[in-house]
Amino acid sequence: MPSKVTLSTLDPRLQRQADNAEKALRTNPQYAAEIMAGIVSRNPECLEARKLLRKAQRLVHGGGAAGGLGKLFGGLFGGGKIKDAESARKAIDTAEQKLAQNPNDIAANKQLAAAGEKLGWFDLAAFAYESLVIADPKNTDYFASWGNALLKDENYDEAIKVIDEGLKRFPGNGDLQEIARRASVQKTVKKGNWENEGDFKSKAKDLGSAAALDNQSRIVQDAEAAARIVAELEQKIAADPENVDYYREAVKNYLVLNDLSSAIRTLQRARETNLGRADAALEKHENELNMQLYDQQVAALKEQTEADPQNAELRGQYEQLAANARAYRLQVYQDLVDRYPNDYGYRYNLGVLLYENDRNDDAIQQLQIAQRNPKNRHSAMLYLARAFIRGGKFDLAVDQLKDARGELPVMSDIKKEIIYELAGAYEKLGKREEALDEYKSIYKVDASYKDVADKINQFYAKQ
Repeated sequence: MPSKVTLSTLDPRLQRQADNAEKALRTNPQYAAEIMAGIVSRNPECLEARKLLRKAQRLVHGGGAAGGLGKLFGGLFGGGKIKDAESARKAIDTAEQKLAQNPNDIAANKQLAAAGEKLGWFDLAAFAYESLVIADPKNTDYFASWGNALLKDENYDEAIKVIDEGLKRFPGNGDLQEIARRASVQKTVKKGNWENEGDFKSKAKDLGSAAALDNQSRIVQDAEAAARIVAELEQKIAADPENVDYYREAVKNYLVLNDLSSAIRTLQRARETNLGRADAALEKHENELNMQLYDQQVAALKEQTEADPQNAELRGQYEQLAANARAYRLQVYQDLVDRYPNDYGYRYNLGVLLYENDRNDDAIQQLQIAQRNPKNRHSAMLYLARAFIRGGKFDLAVDQLKDARGELPVMSDIKKEIIYELAGAYEKLGKREEALDEYKSIYKVDASYKDVADKINQFYAKQ
């Protein structure tokens, strides 16, 4: 692959011209475009310069999508063969002449992409395919070509990001899923340096000799071993795509690499096999990992929002993603309850989610049934009582909580929660003596529990 040419490697005079062009983008984009066109014509392999040129051109032309004629004749104009490097360079010049008139011209961007591929300038090809996606975002082929070009450029993180966005727009698209798989494998192989000297077995032996390393080194070793195993398993899957065990093992190793997206895609592929379609465990695992991925993304956005509290756009993104995560969880468990109505564990999870989403009546229905599961019985009774309290049915909550308390002989954490809620329900009913008795029963064994000590002290202070 040719070495990349960046603005910082150009003649200092050209660098100053590029700086001036960037400063002029807002006030005089036409001037900026003229400067950058001259730099690009002399340094066509400098993608940074071409990106700045295109940015100026879009400002000049308003950034609109390709017109009807561009879409109509795009395939004809961009589909010709480029025989050699000389014709590829000429094709780039011709394409740029058309892009100066319309930066989103489909035919010209196709020609630019083809020329970039021919010269091995895969970053240029990826840039052209990105412009095609902007011009015609409903075309899955453009997303696939964009991802493939990034793979050839060994820009695996960006390829995964692009294909993930494509899969959001076109869920289940086989071509995009295959590119995502290859990107993940190539990324892990490169990260572990498995394609350099030595075969897999010798590298594995080298890894095994590091038993005396400290904990951090062992973590690195595990990641490297997982990368090797993933690469081997993907080869096995390609040879025997119906073997579900290969997919399961690959998922485990993707999780060692903390690559949730690849683990999820692998589970999806496993569920497309003949055996996988009927495997409820695969579906459950996929749902769990999707929820985990949502949690990670929400937590990351929350952290960014707290670091920049004045950023309304960022807060809006966080709130939307958090809402999407809640909706996804609800839909998952609603589907599971619909399909497995006698699984009271699913009923409990759905009931808690409904309660947390302020759907009180729906939560009560699920939690009443969920009590039949011995594992979640007392937690279900607790949440049911909370739903009663939220709905102002304090007497029903008291009855529920007294039943739950009576079934628990030992003062466990769950029993403390139940008694605390019971005391609160008594307070709302105006029964302060009964409430105090409940708080005292907690205080006797755990004076540090929540605000129980304050409540007890306030009572004795009044006495």
